[in-house]
Amino acid sequence: MSLELSLEMLQKLESYREFLHKWNKIHNLSGAKDSKEILKNIEDSLYPLSLQALNLQEKKILFDVGSGNGFPAVPLGIALQIPVVLCEPNAKKAAFLQNLKAQLALENFEVLRQRVESVKYHKKIDFITSRATFELPSFLKKVRHLMHKETLVLLYKGSSVQSEMIASLEVQQYKRGLRHYLVFKGEALCNG
Repeated sequence: MSLELSLEMLQKLESYREFLHKWNKIHNLSGAKDSKEILKNIEDSLYPLSLQALNLQEKKILFDVGSGNGFPAVPLGIALQIPVVLCEPNAKKAAFLQNLKAQLALENFEVLRQRVESVKYHKKIDFITSRATFELPSFLKKVRHLMHKETLVLLYKGSSVQSEMIASLEVQQYKRGLRHYLVFKGEALCNG
């Protein structure tokens, strides 16, 4: 990974793993049923930090769509130490994220319990992430109003990603195991 994680970051990631494992036993927030699987999801979330071409360390604000159990935004936000907006309409999942924010003292995190298409955000967003939420065409319609030319979008997709691709959209793809990471800039979608 091109970003070195401090001891404090590693401790927060470990606390996140433990907190998610505890909540998951009761509330079924994630398919990762044990600590080992949760750790794999944390590593998956952090993998794009090793892709130097993405220059993620330069980003100023991260907006995550369908934050659910916190992947990938919680690990990325801990590692990058930038403001993070977790957008999650589901009450149970939003409650988990609020509790996580308080438990880990994630001062740079904000939880929005609403649908992404209704968000009116007051700051310029330069980094949008999402994991396993909407198919690409639907996702683009829902987030277009949050984007500007320099917004970098990073989507964590599964093996069926090719069926979602849009011919006119210039996308970089990175692959690791069964995970596909799709990356594109807002300039392909907007004028502002």
